[in-house]
Amino acid sequence: MNLLLSLLLSAWVPAWGRVSPSRRRSGRYYAGVSLSGAVASSTTHVLVLPLDVVKTRMQTGSRLGLMTAAGAVLADAPGRGLFRLSVFLKGLPPTAVGYFLQGGAKFGGYEALKQESFARLRAAGGEELTRRCQLPAMLASAAAAEMAATVLLAPLEVLKLRMQTDAAAAARGAARTLLHISRHEGLGALYKGLAPIAMRQVPYTMSKLVVYDQVARLAKSACVGEREHLRPCAIVLTGLVAGAAAAIVSHPADLLLTRLCGSATASTATSVAECVIADGVLEQARYLMSLGLRGAYAGLAPRLAMTSVMTSIQFSLYEWLQMSLGVRPQAEGRNV
Repeated sequence: MNLLLSLLLSAWVPAWGRVSPSRRRSGRYYAGVSLSGAVASSTTHVLVLPLDVVKTRMQTGSRLGLMTAAGAVLADAPGRGLFRLSVFLKGLPPTAVGYFLQGGAKFGGYEALKQESFARLRAAGGEELTRRCQLPAMLASAAAAEMAATVLLAPLEVLKLRMQTDAAAAARGAARTLLHISRHEGLGALYKGLAPIAMRQVPYTMSKLVVYDQVARLAKSACVGEREHLRPCAIVLTGLVAGAAAAIVSHPADLLLTRLCGSATASTATSVAECVIADGVLEQARYLMSLGLRGAYAGLAPRLAMTSVMTSIQFSLYEWLQMSLGVRPQAEGRNV
C-alpha cells in the first residue's frame, strides 16, 4: 500500500524530492484520501449493481414494484440456468471505471477544498469566523469537488444506462457500445446527461459527505473520545444515515437521468419506456414537475436500500484503506 502511494505521488507531483516536508506530508495525505475514495467508490457501486439494474427498470417501466421489476429483468435474460443471473450485472465495466475516477476526484477534491477553505477562514477571522462559516464551506467544497468528478463520470454513466436499457447495447459490450455511440451519435451524446447527472450528483455528494462529517464528529465526541478513527459500528451507522439522506435528496434527478440517457429505441418486449425528455434544463425540470411527487420518486425503495447500504460499506472501506495507508485525519485548516 505504501509503495503504491509513493509511486502515485512520484507521478502526480513534479520534483517530489524537492518538495518541503510539510507539503510532502500534505500531498501524501491528499493522495491517500483520493486513492481510498477511488477504490471504495468503485468497489461499492459494483457490489450494489444488481439493485441499480432493478431500480433502473422500475424507473423506465410502467409503475413496476420491486419484485415485479426484478422478475421482469430476469425474464428478459438470455441463456439458461445460473448464467441468466448475469443480467443483474449489466453495465459492470463502466460502473467500475466511472466510479473509480469519480470517487478519487470527489473524496480528494472535497478534503483539499475543505481544508483550504478552513485555513483561509481562520486566517481571515480566526476560530469564530471558521465556526460560523463551517457548514457553508463544507457544502461548497463538496459541490465543487463533485462538479469536477461529474465531468469524469458522465460519459461512463451514460454508457452504463445505455447498456441497462438497451438489449443490443448490452450484447455489444462496453467497448463496442462506446464506439457505436461515438460513431452514430457523436461524442456529444456521451455528455447528453451531464446536466441531470450534475443535478443528481451534486446534492447527493453534498448530503452524503457533509452529513457523514457532521454525524461522525458527534459520534467521535460522544463515543470514542480522542480516537482518530471511528469504530466500525459507528462508521456503519453514520454511513447508513448519510446514504439515506443523499438518496432522498437526489432521487428525482436520478429518475430524470435514467429516462434521458437510456435507450429511446429499446424493444417494447422489454417494457422499457421511451425517453420523452427535452434537451434543455428548464424543459427537463418541467418534465419532472409534471410527474408529481409520486412519479418523481418512482424506484425510491431499491435506491434507498442500495444507497444506504452502499454508503455504509463505502465509508467503512474508505476509513479502513486510510488506516492501511497510514493516512491520519487532518486537523481542520492545518497541515499534517
